[in-house]
Amino acid sequence: MRKKYLCILICLFANALAFASAANRTITGVVISGEDNEPLIGASVYVNADDLKKAGASQTSLGTITDMDGKFSISIPEKVTRLHCSYIGFEEQDIVLQAGKDTYRIVLQASAHTLGDVVVTGYQELERRKLTAAIAKVDVTDGMVGAAKSIDQALAGQIAGVAVTTTSGAPGAPARIRIRGTASLNGTQDPLWVLDGIPLEGTDIPEINKDNDNDIVNMSQSSIAGLSPNDIESITILKDAAATAIYGARAANGVIVVTTKRGKTGKPVINFNTKLTYTPNLNTSRLNLLNSEEKVDLELQLLKEARFDILWGLTDPIPVFPEKGKVAAIMKQYNLIDIYKEQGWNGLTPEAQNAINKLKTINTDWNDILFRDAFTQEYNFSISGGSENVTYYNSLGYSKEDGNVPGVSMKRFNLTSKTSYQINRMLKIGMSLFANRRKNTDFVADKYGYANPIYYSRTANPYFNPYDSNGNYAYDYDISNKDIPDPLRGFNIFEERANTNKETITTAINAIFNTDLRFNDQWKVTSQVGLQWEQLDLEQYIGANTFTMRDLRYESRYDNGTKYRIPEGGMHKVTGSTTSQITWKLQGEWSQSFADIHEVQIMGGSEIRKNWYNSLTSNAYGYDPKTLTTKPVVIRDDQDAKKYPALADITLNSDASSV
Repeated sequence: MRKKYLCILICLFANALAFASAANRTITGVVISGEDNEPLIGASVYVNADDLKKAGASQTSLGTITDMDGKFSISIPEKVTRLHCSYIGFEEQDIVLQAGKDTYRIVLQASAHTLGDVVVTGYQELERRKLTAAIAKVDVTDGMVGAAKSIDQALAGQIAGVAVTTTSGAPGAPARIRIRGTASLNGTQDPLWVLDGIPLEGTDIPEINKDNDNDIVNMSQSSIAGLSPNDIESITILKDAAATAIYGARAANGVIVVTTKRGKTGKPVINFNTKLTYTPNLNTSRLNLLNSEEKVDLELQLLKEARFDILWGLTDPIPVFPEKGKVAAIMKQYNLIDIYKEQGWNGLTPEAQNAINKLKTINTDWNDILFRDAFTQEYNFSISGGSENVTYYNSLGYSKEDGNVPGVSMKRFNLTSKTSYQINRMLKIGMSLFANRRKNTDFVADKYGYANPIYYSRTANPYFNPYDSNGNYAYDYDISNKDIPDPLRGFNIFEERANTNKETITTAINAIFNTDLRFNDQWKVTSQVGLQWEQLDLEQYIGANTFTMRDLRYESRYDNGTKYRIPEGGMHKVTGSTTSQITWKLQGEWSQSFADIHEVQIMGGSEIRKNWYNSLTSNAYGYDPKTLTTKPVVIRDDQDAKKYPALADITLNSDASSV
């Protein structure tokens, strides 16, 4: 009997083993790195406790690790449908198991946290712990960029020791960047920009001096302005000499390394975002500007001051204050200035008093009529993804920024395309293309800066009406810096806007070709070829009925002011310039660890680059926009030919190499 029970127990135990074996499945595979396709040793492959519970398994944990070749094998319950794979420094990945498939190839991507501990210097990618130089890194996010339309503007207030100031409030105006203060008194003070390892040409911001301090609308843009912040992954600032030494003398003012986004292995990821920005009209209430009544009273008070006898009667006394303004003009009209100085307000005629009192009733709000509310719109679309051997990132962007000044705007269209191919375990190649087209619309500024609405709204008299009773332009003769009004060069800011135009179109293309050859974990050779091409087309028109043209013609007088070098009519100026650069870099790296505590890393390389710059400018005077005809300029000598050139051609070439 006992033998019978024993046989039954053995059969039951054998059936249980057979059932357990049938309820499990064995999953095998390999875990590799998405960075270099190398196997990951010691990666964890496991089943989540919740999945085990749902599958009815009695275990609370189940997992394994990869061997020296990155391979693994794990037996799991049949009802488990998902595996997890993790490795230090890489993103954890979930693997959905498929029916009938028991072998899997798992590719792990480096985590964003780990990338934050890696600093890109343009030539190398180094762990932060290995750096001794002054280097700062900032990740580009929507919060960091904010409402800025270019990456140089977005750097404001982000990094200690980096001062960012705007050159003007015009849309697309470049930002002036100083890293650790001013490094040169006479030379350029702008940092070197490096895009994905290739230094850029044409990123210097013109210095403001006495010749262009009022010409804010002619501040040229930087080459980096065409790159959308939406395509940038991170920015690294190289501050001190130890960090910038590898770039040579051109990095004396610091280096800004821009790393753009790239595709990652996985399903296609589509992103679309839009930004709408509202900029209200400028508020000048805190400036406490004089109203018309206060300004008229001030002019009356200043005119009371007796003239100053500077040479004891040998010459006519001179006014203590310039006898300018509408109050002085009314008194001169009735020949009452001397009487007013002696008798005051009661000495004026009723006609003069009524005319002066009428000025107090005119209050022109220059801030309201010169500025407007502005809207900015930006649209960005990107698609990225890839497989184990090919990754890609493509994006399109469009932005339109309106200025607070009517007629001032900037439009930008940008295209980015990056592709990377893993040919085999040793060879990897890539290509990046950055293309953009920018269009800036503006007015033409005079050399005095009167057409600058910020300046004019603070200096124009509040009682001055820019239009007469018939709707024609009224001219401001008191705006000049002379002690007396200039009746030959009246100024009206609305006439300047209506009869001047400035349009700048910039087309830029940057192409970068990469080749990485990794022999093993110690040896690596990298080569880069960078091509940069940028074309600027500038067209300016100044009508005959403008202060700018009247001033140019007035300054061209000769023969005691009876003749003019510049003929009657307008001015048409066209400028075309091209900046080109080709750069070739070749470098090798060797790294080795000894006893797991000593690390040696050596990098050597060479860089060769060639730059071209061509500019052609034509000036036409006596221009008639209806007939598109011009008139010749009177050139009497070489000095006149230099001052009024009809054609200017500039060509510059430069070669450089470094090891």
